[in-house]
Amino acid sequence: MTEKIEPMKEIAHEITYRRYMLSKDDAKFVLKDINIAEYIALHYMCEHIESNSIYSGRIYLSEISEKLNLPIRKTSKLIREMNGKNLVSWNHDGDGKDGTYVTITDHGKSVFEETDNKLRDFYSRVLQKFGKDKIVQLLQLMKEFDSVMRTELEQMEDNNETDE
Repeated sequence: MTEKIEPMKEIAHEITYRRYMLSKDDAKFVLKDINIAEYIALHYMCEHIESNSIYSGRIYLSEISEKLNLPIRKTSKLIREMNGKNLVSWNHDGDGKDGTYVTITDHGKSVFEETDNKLRDFYSRVLQKFGKDKIVQLLQLMKEFDSVMRTELEQMEDNNETDE
């Protein structure tokens, strides 16, 4: 039985390590003025604004929270930090009970575009060396892997709730 446990231990460590390496802020030279979470949030906001012109550049905090798969509290903290860097501004509909929305500042758009261009340049060189087919396959596998992990985590949470 030890034979089965040891390889699983190594695999679990390697998966955890690779996820760490992918998510750690390695690319500080590319993401100079913002972190990965801020970049992802700005990217989503820009996409949303371009595809939904009727909202006058607004996106609701709840939409950002859902897209980033974060609780509202953590999303609020992220947006507050981005507001402090003058990347976004946030306001409330009505007296605040109707929703909180975020808009990207001119500075935020500028920082996003600069970062996006650097990332495109960086990843185009990576793609050239690694190969487009391998990148596409890797991304498909990562999406599938993330989906399976998310399902497992949700089942663990559900089991914990029923145990209590």
